[in-house]
Amino acid sequence: MYDQASELRKLVLQSMRENTAMFGPPPRLIAFTAGIAGAGASTLAVNVSIALAEPGSRVVVVDADPHHADIAKLCGLNVPSTSGDVTGARRDIHEVMLRGPGGIQIVPSLWGSACGGDPSDFGQERLFRQFKSLGRHADIVVLDIGTGDTEFLRRSCRLADDVVLVTTAEPESIMDSYACIKMVVADYEPICCRLVVNQCSDQRLAEDVFARVEQSCRRFLNQQLDFLGHVPCDDQVRVASKRARPFLLDQHDQPAALAVQRVAMLLSGREGKAQRSLPAAA
Repeated sequence: MYDQASELRKLVLQSMRENTAMFGPPPRLIAFTAGIAGAGASTLAVNVSIALAEPGSRVVVVDADPHHADIAKLCGLNVPSTSGDVTGARRDIHEVMLRGPGGIQIVPSLWGSACGGDPSDFGQERLFRQFKSLGRHADIVVLDIGTGDTEFLRRSCRLADDVVLVTTAEPESIMDSYACIKMVVADYEPICCRLVVNQCSDQRLAEDVFARVEQSCRRFLNQQLDFLGHVPCDDQVRVASKRARPFLLDQHDQPAALAVQRVAMLLSGREGKAQRSLPAAA
């Protein structure tokens, strides 16, 4: 079957080779998504990004969710009205970048208020070229790509170096997480996908959620899944959200913050490879 993304991938790779000398090595691209809205993907994207930046890495967070542009709000930032001009080729991505909390930089509301759906193939190619051109400013680019069946989400997952899929332990979220993976890898080669079980204080339940999704992925999709662990329910997360401040900045020793730091360590390779199978029973 003809893979439309393959042509986009070729163009992006070609532009990367052509621009490496000018922009430096391309940054690592990590896409955060979820099978269902409300799983907490945006909150985790921001806090994991801050944790990734703590050792000195340069991290840029791009709000690429066309339906819920929450990144700037979560960080307490005012968004310029021109932030959506990037997709319309009226501004360069560097022109709309804002300084965020915890040492990260933010590209807010990539789509702007007038987003009418996926940009053209050319527009998407231009966006990914700009993401890769951020090598002068970033070691890691984190994309918050939202949820839903969109071509941009599928292409983002296929072009990303890592895809972090956020789910909860709720049955609907689990089923939609599997459906999300199926949508992305259908008729294409598998992706590097890592699962986080959010808002779950029971480790064994989180491991069971991962086992169910991972087994289905291996059996029906020939897709391997990594386990990044779980982030427990924590009242401080809700408090920080109301204050428009990432919880990791004030709660380093709280359960959710410790879990987020572990996710960042696994993503960065500072704690070895993510688990590809369940931990041994105690």
